[in-house]
Amino acid sequence: MVFKNRDFSIGAGVLLLSLMLIYYIVPASVVSPANVRLLVLDPAFWPNVISWMMLLIGLAMMASSLSKKQKAESSGNNGLLACKKEWYLLLLVLFFTGYYLLLPDLGMVWGSSIAYILLSVVICKTQYRISAVLVGILLPITLYAFFYHVAGISIPQSEMMRLP
Repeated sequence: MVFKNRDFSIGAGVLLLSLMLIYYIVPASVVSPANVRLLVLDPAFWPNVISWMMLLIGLAMMASSLSKKQKAESSGNNGLLACKKEWYLLLLVLFFTGYYLLLPDLGMVWGSSIAYILLSVVICKTQYRISAVLVGILLPITLYAFFYHVAGISIPQSEMMRLP
């Protein structure tokens, strides 16, 4: 059996980075007070959650690279792919420039929602359009609700449509 060496090495790198984050970087660099009333408000909680998720993703990448056989890569049409990649990069730069310029008018919540939906459905042309639209609407609203109502942090909003 031939491994996908690239996927395995990326998974091993993600695994090592997450172990460094869990056991050294987060404990050494994030100061946590002892009197935090909610666990989710502890400054070290979310970096640890992300680190553990990275560990699981690294393990999954390594396991999936071990379970699949390597497919032969075709070397045709390299010039065409390079041209498409340049246009795609230009399109992404223009998209994020527009997002940046419209962010003060749209606000963080609605601007991010519209940007995610446009990016996933129109530019990346995902096959899971309904899921992309649901995530594009629910994720920014859920993050806003958490930060505003639980953590007490204000998120910039537009004047057109404000969330409670």
